[in-house]
Amino acid sequence: MEQDQIQIPRITHGRSYPWYYVLYLQIGSWVMRQLVHQLSGNGRRFSQRITVASPGLGHGSVACSVCLPRGDYQEPLPVVIVMEGGGFVLGEPNDGEQQSRMISDQAKAVVISVDYAKAPRFPYPHALLQVYEVLRWALSPEAKKKLGADIDPTRVAVMGNSAGGNLAASLSLLCAFTSGPCAVFRQGLPATFRQVAQILLYPSVALNDRYGARYMSSERRVQELSLPVWVAEMMEAAYLPPYINKEQIFIAPLSAEADLLRSIAPQLPPTLFALAGLDCLKLEAHAYAEKLSDADVHVTVKEFEGANHGFTHYKPGNKGYQKNNVEEAWELVSGFLIKGFRR
Repeated sequence: MEQDQIQIPRITHGRSYPWYYVLYLQIGSWVMRQLVHQLSGNGRRFSQRITVASPGLGHGSVACSVCLPRGDYQEPLPVVIVMEGGGFVLGEPNDGEQQSRMISDQAKAVVISVDYAKAPRFPYPHALLQVYEVLRWALSPEAKKKLGADIDPTRVAVMGNSAGGNLAASLSLLCAFTSGPCAVFRQGLPATFRQVAQILLYPSVALNDRYGARYMSSERRVQELSLPVWVAEMMEAAYLPPYINKEQIFIAPLSAEADLLRSIAPQLPPTLFALAGLDCLKLEAHAYAEKLSDADVHVTVKEFEGANHGFTHYKPGNKGYQKNNVEEAWELVSGFLIKGFRR
């Protein structure tokens, strides 16, 4: 497959689910948001909260929480665009505020965590196109005025966990095209733009297949501790209603063909995969890591034995919290970013 054959992700409309299933998705999503919100942070570790215009996407704008590094640093600063997980239905910057603050201070980087549009109200590709708009804005003169810091377009990283990992991987692909319809995205960034790292934490990269089928490919012990099928499939259904063609690389990065990846590989950044050993999504992540490596993209993979899906964001007292795994994962992430920013 050639770059010219990949179409721009666009908002489409068509026949959706029966009304009662739509209601089920809406109510189920609302209930989960209320429950998860109680476990989230309060945002006090962020330096500021900003709004970036995204005409035609979501509510027309997207809120972002920003960490500026504390202590001494020299401008211009590298930037990390962060997408938290939550099945495209949940997820907000406060979920990972402690990690965003740590990364900002250790890597001396601006961290922008995006509160992207959520399904089912805003299905694919609202969230993906919004995070691209945030990236484009972050590298603009307007961002320097609003943030009070100058961002270096040659030192850009993206990071996401779970569904956020899907968005991070898809954004990296989107910005790697140099020809064909999708080249417009890279052309919309500064000529000096360079992505130096992508961090994928237990990402979901095979959404063209039902979660239940991917779940059944895992051994029994992994199934017992993975996300329940009914929860994951409800979230995927919310993000991908029936009228959306799921066979798109910006939905399922793993579906990208080898020749396409080789053609855009010079623009793809070194990639870190941090995976949970007791998570069925590790199989597709390993497969995607192998595909990238075969295309001559530098890949680092670390599977944390005994860790559950979401383990990097667990706190003391949470069921499944493993101090050593959490600390090692974030040391790995920080070190990978610091190395990338020094290139």
